[in-house]
Amino acid sequence: MDEINQRFGNGILKGLKRVLFTSATEENSNTSYPSDPSSPTANKPPLPNNRMADNPAVITPFPVAPSSELGNDVKDMKLKVYQLLEQINKPGVDFFEVWNAAVEMGGANGNNLKSAFTSLRFADKLLSKSRLIESGNGYVKDLQSVFETESKKRQQEKASIAAEKEQVRTGLTAEIESIQMQITELQKKMDIQQQKLLSLDENYNPRLHTIEQKINNGSDAVKSVLSEMQQVLQIINKEIN
Repeated sequence: MDEINQRFGNGILKGLKRVLFTSATEENSNTSYPSDPSSPTANKPPLPNNRMADNPAVITPFPVAPSSELGNDVKDMKLKVYQLLEQINKPGVDFFEVWNAAVEMGGANGNNLKSAFTSLRFADKLLSKSRLIESGNGYVKDLQSVFETESKKRQQEKASIAAEKEQVRTGLTAEIESIQMQITELQKKMDIQQQKLLSLDENYNPRLHTIEQKINNGSDAVKSVLSEMQQVLQIINKEIN
């Protein structure tokens, strides 16, 4: 048992995580299938090994889209999910070990799952179908529980950000409306001043004309009087001895 725990204790889902970053082309070209049951070696249960690089999985519990269709963000998140599964893995050989061993053999299909189950029963006599199903369902519930808890946290975070967004929107809207009112008032003031500018000639030209007329009349009057005075001086100069 200690040997099994040591073997699967570190990176129990390393095969599954490698599948996450395997391209669709590699999966289609390199996938291998279990040997013919009638062959001489078919009765020897294969032990889990590290042939994942040569035999990418054809089926995983979480369907993996081709890398061309799976965004990096989704890949990163799935990797975190696999790491979470490692953290909740319980001691002993159960669903996790059989699942990962089947993937290491070339894919979590029926034949590989049977082979992995048969192989690991030699290491842990307590391993059974009921234990696989019970432990698998337990891990599913645990993962779903963690997901629901994290989802609630994210929803609360989302609601908080949305509320902050609406608060900022309200503030900006009020400020814009205030500026619009100021602009409207300034526009009214500008229109009034513009009208005053247009009526400037109408208001001042008559007054300017009146003053100009007085200046001209005064000038004519002075010239007339000066002419009379010159005439008087000429008479005086001529007639008086």
